Amino acid sequence: MTVGVPSVSLVLEQTLGHRTHAINLERALRQDDPGRFAVHHVEYGDASRIPWALRASAQAYRAVRGEGAGVTFFHTQTTALFAPMAVGRRDFVVSVDATPVQVDAMGFWYRHEAGPSWAESRKRDWYRWVFSRASAIVSWSEWAAESVRRDYGVSRTPIEVVHPGAPASFFDVERNSERRPRPTFLFVGGDLERKGGQLLVRAFEAVRDRADLVMVTDSPAADALPSWVRVLRDVRAGTPEHLRVFAEADVFCLPTLADCTPLVIGEAMAAGLPVLTTTVGSNAESVPAGAGLLVPPGDPHALETALRELVESPSRLREMGCAAREHAALHMHADRNAARVLTLLQEYARQAA
Repeated sequence: MTVGVPSVSLVLEQTLGHRTHAINLERALRQDDPGRFAVHHVEYGDASRIPWALRASAQAYRAVRGEGAGVTFFHTQTTALFAPMAVGRRDFVVSVDATPVQVDAMGFWYRHEAGPSWAESRKRDWYRWVFSRASAIVSWSEWAAESVRRDYGVSRTPIEVVHPGAPASFFDVERNSERRPRPTFLFVGGDLERKGGQLLVRAFEAVRDRADLVMVTDSPAADALPSWVRVLRDVRAGTPEHLRVFAEADVFCLPTLADCTPLVIGEAMAAGLPVLTTTVGSNAESVPAGAGLLVPPGDPHALETALRELVESPSRLREMGCAAREHAALHMHADRNAARVLTLLQEYARQAA
């Protein structure tokens, strides 16, 4: 390796849960030899009429062009449009939480509109070229990996499915062994409407005489919630207060209407909570049978039925929580999963040396 040239370069998008994932990856690389890594953050910045993918990819291009790393990691696909030109003949790996096709399908909830058909066709062809040129793809889920294969015709590029995982601090959350007379249901989400918070409150009316609802959100819409809902604001991720709300809950609820792979589900499972969520995105593979309940998105009757079932079966909550934590320990430990990604990148770097 040339002196001053990193063997591995990471381009990390800094939006939504991707910021948390970046922190996990950077924590893992600090356990290695930090001098062998270069890290570039791609910040969202102010709103613009230029599509975010173009702005992000332009930032990434400027950051790594001429850097000469043995392998460059682009997280997410949003930063990778110009990856082949940026790295030249060197290896690059693309990390995806969802493909553009999948994001477009949820565009209403993300305030994103698809372009005219000819533009969308060109966009798909361009991403097909990027995915096919990549040395490997790291997917947060089999749901996204299958879209890479099906929607982009990628068959030769190796795809590694690695969940972003939950930090070790969530696995250290202690569970109260005593059964509470009234179970506490926990919701965590910034976008109250998209995450199904308002739908949850309406469905919870059916069980609020036997259970409590705590909602962690900074959404202005929370001002209109009824007084019986306990709303917690300004709870920052990773703080003792944040971990405490998971420790004091009995069930985690996220009846989201649109999501890819919500990191908070992995955090809740790591904390030993059964999960009630919807079948959107990769949720069905994140929450296995016995670790929680899945309902169709936007179905208040199904959500109410699931809430009743959980309230009326308190003995099952502990069993489901244990199953959730066991599954998370095997598949959703952020430190181990980040190390897996770095090991993959280092292997390509060694081949390039």
